Amino acid sequence: MKRTSQSTRDPRDYGYPIADIAVLSAKAVEVTKRLTQLYGELPFSSKDPMSMLVEILLSHRTYDAQTDAAYENLLKHFGSWEAVRDAPTPEVQETIANVNFPEVKAPRIQAVLRQITQERGSLNLDFLCGLPLEESVAWLNRFEGVGPKTTACVLLFSCKRPILPVDAHVARTSIRLGLIGKRVSAETAHTLLQALLPQDARSIYDFHKALLRHGQRICVFERPRCKQCVLTDICDYYKTLTSQAKQ
Repeated sequence: MKRTSQSTRDPRDYGYPIADIAVLSAKAVEVTKRLTQLYGELPFSSKDPMSMLVEILLSHRTYDAQTDAAYENLLKHFGSWEAVRDAPTPEVQETIANVNFPEVKAPRIQAVLRQITQERGSLNLDFLCGLPLEESVAWLNRFEGVGPKTTACVLLFSCKRPILPVDAHVARTSIRLGLIGKRVSAETAHTLLQALLPQDARSIYDFHKALLRHGQRICVFERPRCKQCVLTDICDYYKTLTSQAKQ
């Protein structure tokens, strides 16, 4: 079994002065505003929490198009999550063969489905939307393969709960902008970034989607396309580049 809760410590616990928090919060809000204007505001998902959990487990280290295809393949082939749970593992693995690590994801998804059935009697996670947030987080975090990002995705996307998922794109873009430090761990990044945002699901969702799309399109891993970026005037990474160019 894993940890039972996600950190909710205050950013000041990590050495962030109150004045810095105010400045960084203003920057986070401005980043969200500009990028949402650029890319557009997205609706929340229509998937129920159980379906979202399966989708996010499929998505680990996998492109969105592959994830979407594998998700649709599972439902088309098996018809229900109960059938996925009870199917021979090699058959599930073959059905999701287009994602990365299907040999890991197939048995993991089935194990999670079986554990949920044992504990709840059915594959329905709608109850998570009505629990206090910390209880929902703790309940999901117990499952093998379900970490802070997966938990936050399920609760934010399907339940509209105010909790921030931080994937590689969000983390990379946040570091370059100077919202978090370069050595901040993935789990701490969830805590620090969420503390900078208005504590409502819409604001957090907009921030997540904005930085995700920006990280995929402009602030890419290698050779970020800074000349196409609308954030250069508030980006620490760009300021460092221009400063070095002048030397």
